[in-house]
Amino acid sequence: MTPGADVQAIDALQDWHNALCVHRVEALEALSSIAMEIRRAFDWIDEEEKAWRREARAAEDDVVRAKAELNQRRNPNYADRVPDTSVQEKELARAKARLQHAEDQIDVCRKWAVRLPKMISEEYDGAGRRLMNFLDVELATAIADLGARIDRLHAYLAVTPGTVAPPAPTPEKPS
Repeated sequence: MTPGADVQAIDALQDWHNALCVHRVEALEALSSIAMEIRRAFDWIDEEEKAWRREARAAEDDVVRAKAELNQRRNPNYADRVPDTSVQEKELARAKARLQHAEDQIDVCRKWAVRLPKMISEEYDGAGRRLMNFLDVELATAIADLGARIDRLHAYLAVTPGTVAPPAPTPEKPS
């Protein structure tokens, strides 16, 4: 009579199976988190552009107001005296600088709104899709196969010498 197989590591295989299941779930959660962060980045850029547009409108109003104050101050309604307009000129320069800064920031937001999708496509989409495919198809199949093998080993150990158990059906592998 032939000796039985010396199966001693079923617990190790079960631990490995459990670790693979946990790893798969955590990796899928990480991919979901990345997708949420990407969405947040797009939303943030959009919100920033809207905020800078509001800032630009407010700065335009300040420029109009500062120009009106400067023109009013320059009006020659004083007798032969040239009025001091330095304060109004500084306010106008400050308002124009604020407007220019807001317009620059709007341009930055627009550029990032164009660049970000391209960068994500180049750097993440391909690798992310491959990882998702691996987790959903290959790793899921491997986990199921390992689980079936562990079940067959448990069934093998349950067989007592002298009895013959019917062979367990083997799952067909897709071609």
